[in-house]
Amino acid sequence: MKIILYSLFVSALFLLVMNPQNASAQHDATRANLDNLVSGSGAVITNPLRSLGVSGSPHYNDEWLTADIHLNNGQTFEEVRAKYNIFVDRVEIIHRADTLELSNILVRGFDFIVGRNQDVKFRNRIGTIPGEFDRNAYFEVLYEGEEVGVFKRHSKVVRQAAQSAGGYGVQERYDTIESRETLYFRHEDGQMEQVELRRRHIQRLFGDHGSEIRSYARSNNLNFRSEKDFVRMAKYYESLL
Repeated sequence: MKIILYSLFVSALFLLVMNPQNASAQHDATRANLDNLVSGSGAVITNPLRSLGVSGSPHYNDEWLTADIHLNNGQTFEEVRAKYNIFVDRVEIIHRADTLELSNILVRGFDFIVGRNQDVKFRNRIGTIPGEFDRNAYFEVLYEGEEVGVFKRHSKVVRQAAQSAGGYGVQERYDTIESRETLYFRHEDGQMEQVELRRRHIQRLFGDHGSEIRSYARSNNLNFRSEKDFVRMAKYYESLL
């Protein structure tokens, strides 16, 4: 019943044609749940990028990865084959002979299983950004503590190339898809703030503990321009709260 109620929000699922040989083996329960979800799906659409004739990929991962998909109703689809389409901000999964594009209204998050002890986690609407993201939007989880967190927002944009004269005087264009990444820090009150990887900005970000963070960075040879090192600083900041 919950699945049916969620389908009323659709754009729930959109069907895209896929080679049936690529359909992955899934647990029977997962298949049955997906069948129920598909039965309540809406219109058939195509990915907007496929008609633009641009070069480059709209996806975070070009290969199909194993993933756990977490729905807002508490249900989880385990170990399905999935891609994250950054351009339209949707998760695509393989189910039987189809590729299903899941609406982010339904999905709370998803975890790509990329190694035995390593997952790449994405979460939907993980904080509040004044004037931005007052909608569903996926963020990669770089660190999430009890008080603070570090997240990355991925985006894809189509860069239009300058026109050039082709054969017989025809103007040709070669547009490309470019990736953009934006780092965010989630404060104790849930407010999200964009991070600039500069020492002064980071010290201000950590407020009254800014001088302690600077000392910690110096003693551990951390680089304020490094994303990885900033995550370490955030973890240390959490220990000070």
